[in-house]
Amino acid sequence: MHFLCLHGVGTNSKILELQTLAIRHALGPEHTYDFVEGGVDYPMEPTIAPLVSADDTFHAYFDPTSGLSMLETMNDLDDLIAEADPPYDAVLGFSHGSSLAATMLTRPGHDKPELPFKLAIFFSPGMAVDPIALTQDEIRVLQVEEKDGKPLIRIPTVHVYGEHDPNAPGQGKMLQALCQANGSYSSVHRLGHQIPGSADKRDLDAAVAAIKRAIADVNGH
Repeated sequence: MHFLCLHGVGTNSKILELQTLAIRHALGPEHTYDFVEGGVDYPMEPTIAPLVSADDTFHAYFDPTSGLSMLETMNDLDDLIAEADPPYDAVLGFSHGSSLAATMLTRPGHDKPELPFKLAIFFSPGMAVDPIALTQDEIRVLQVEEKDGKPLIRIPTVHVYGEHDPNAPGQGKMLQALCQANGSYSSVHRLGHQIPGSADKRDLDAAVAAIKRAIADVNGH
């Protein structure tokens, strides 16, 4: 699979490469990854300090207080996705990046270009927001009640999040509730707002197993 990878706020694409290194290694060499840099300068997220080098710059994909900024970013990503060669098979996001990916996937059919994604992986996810409210420059979190009995995200998904995530408490479970139940996989770890790495073998193995099950589901195995 070829993955579009979206980093967290106040970080950068290189940081996400480091954060996902152990998981990508465990998934094997048959997958490829495109780490796309956010276009908005942003203060560094303090928790990534151990991963930072002196010449790093830090970014977001959109201003988290501006619906129009997020809408513009989604339009830019639509163009990038349409022009990708090879085409993307899946999207992977961490925190801010997963909120962006999830929001793109919840757009109403008439507003949404045909996305190629067969799978979405959400690490320590932020919630999807109402794509209609973005046009009014509002950031409004989607609520489970708005599903009206139907999933808002209708592709297989993987949800990897901390049971006691201090940055996004409860949002992993809330986002999963917006997704179709058939093909939804989760791995709840003991860590905080982070992706399991090589030092967290039990949580790493559980996350990798969930992702492999979802990939097998997509591939019909």
